[in-house]
Order: sequence, then structure tokens, then C-alpha cells
Amino acid sequence: MSRPWNIVGSVELGSHHSPSKTRHTINGRDVRDFKRLELANYEGQKGYFLLHICADGTGTDTWHQNLEDALHQAEWEFGVGEHEWKMV
Repeated sequence: MSRPWNIVGSVELGSHHSPSKTRHTINGRDVRDFKRLELANYEGQKGYFLLHICADGTGTDTWHQNLEDALHQAEWEFGVGEHEWKMV
């Protein structure tokens, strides 16, 4: 049974953000050209995903125990400040 994503926030990555400090791969290929980040969770489950989205819609994710940890990951990895997020 697939559960729907609940997107709770997003931010467009710009030239003032740093490239990812973490290695991400899709099918064994390194990916660094992320254009957007989204914060999401699954209905009825604990934790949050930090989704790393490329221009073509593909992406990777990291899982975090709570929203604060996911926001800190985005700040550390890309330099995204909490004030930059568009929260839903």
C-alpha cells in the first residue's frame, strides 16, 4: 500500500546556496545539480524526508527523525536558512 507524501515546505536553490556537501547518487551516478529542496513526510509515519530535486524531476532524499533535524541538514548541506522555506 503506497502512502501519499505530505509536502510541508519547499525552497528553490539559487546561486547564493552552496553545492551539496553530501554525495548523492541515482542509479550509481553522482548527482549534484539540485534545483529545489522539499520537506515531506508520509501520512501516519514519524520522521521527515529532505527531498533533493533535480531540474528533470529526479532526486534523492535523506530521512530525519524530526522537522528540526531536516532543516538543519538543509542549512549545513546547502546553506539554506530557515527563513527561506515556503512552508505549507
